[in-house]
Formats: sequence, structure tokens, C-alpha cells
Amino acid sequence: PASLLHRLRWCRVERCPNLEAVFPSDAVENCALKTIWASDLLKAHCIWSKGLDLSLLPAWGGSGRYFESLQHLHLRSCPSLQYALPMWVASLPSLETLHIIHCGSLRHVFEQDEAKEHRSSVEFPKLATIHLHDLPALQQICEAAEMPVPKLETIRIRGCWSLRRLPALKGREPGMSRPAVEVEKEVWDGVDAGHHPSLYATPVHARYYKKRGLLRGTVLRYTT
Repeated sequence: PASLLHRLRWCRVERCPNLEAVFPSDAVENCALKTIWASDLLKAHCIWSKGLDLSLLPAWGGSGRYFESLQHLHLRSCPSLQYALPMWVASLPSLETLHIIHCGSLRHVFEQDEAKEHRSSVEFPKLATIHLHDLPALQQICEAAEMPVPKLETIRIRGCWSLRRLPALKGREPGMSRPAVEVEKEVWDGVDAGHHPSLYATPVHARYYKKRGLLRGTVLRYTT
């Protein structure tokens, strides 16, 4: 029940073929989750449902504390997933790691809720590691126009052919090392100018091949 979520710190959901959403929208009222791990959810279209009615949560009063404890988000092999979490807040203050692998329908990790006021910026003040692999439909990590990540250390992107925008490094302290990046050259060259590649360390261009377009009998060599 949603009323017991204040006791839950770690959630792992696997191999639930008929699950369409892991959490309903109103479960966020008492949420103190630090880690969400979801894998092999064949029908799930989201991790957290949209449609939160703030008027039903008078104790919170729109204070913007939703998902404030979330530190780690790991998603794997959820082929119907279109987004992970709705953007109800201006910041995810505790999120440190974002790992998403093999989610072919994912468009945004953090998506606007059509019923709410759209946000132009969502901050991720502690996000240090981003690993995105085999997400061909991914357009943006966060649907907001700006995604500041002042603590980013590493970003690895493979098989995300629709991605054209990296997080913004706005707010970094002087002297901080530029984040390490591993990404296909085709994606890197298309990165939006507002999130300029010069702000990152010289990229390692991963060897990753699109499934389509390979000739029968083609031999691929995998390197790490």
C-alpha cells in the first residue's frame, strides 16, 4: 500500500510480465526510496505513473520534496517503457547514478506531466554517473529544456541514436575535471550546441553497431 512506502528504502522489481506501472502517482506522498531497480517488465510503460493531484496532498502542499531521497535508478530490459519518472519537481537533489539498458521504446527518462505546469529546468546537483545503453528511441534524458549536472563525472552512451542533447554542466566549481564521456561519433557530432562537447573530456568513441543495415555474414568484433 502507498501508506507503507515511508518504510521502503530499496525496491527491486523483476520479471512481472503484466505490470504496466511499478508505482501509482499518489504513492509519492510517503516515498522515501533511495534505490529503484526494475528489469524484465514486458508491459510496463513507466516506473511512476503521471497524474498526481496536488490538492489531495495537503500535508505536502506542493513543497517540491517528491523523490528527494532517490539516489540510484537502474532500469534494464523493459521494452515497452516510454518514460521512468514524471517531472513534478525542480530538482532531484539526491540522485547519484542513472543506469538504463535495453529499453527500446524509452523516449525520456524524466518526462513532463501534461496535466502540470511544464518546467524549463530540472536540476540534478549530485548526479555523477550516467550509463545509457541500447535506447534507440531516447530523445532526451530529461524533457525539460535544461538539465544542470554540476557534479557529473562519467557519461557512457551506446546505441542511443535519437539522442541529440547532453546534460548541461552549469554550476560546476572552478578547477573541476571535465567529465569523461564514451559515445558513438554519430551521436557526439549531433549534440546540441547549447551543451557543447568542449565542456567534456576528449570522448572515447565506442564501437557499437546498429542492428539494421548489416549484411548477412558480417563479422563484428566486440571490444571493451
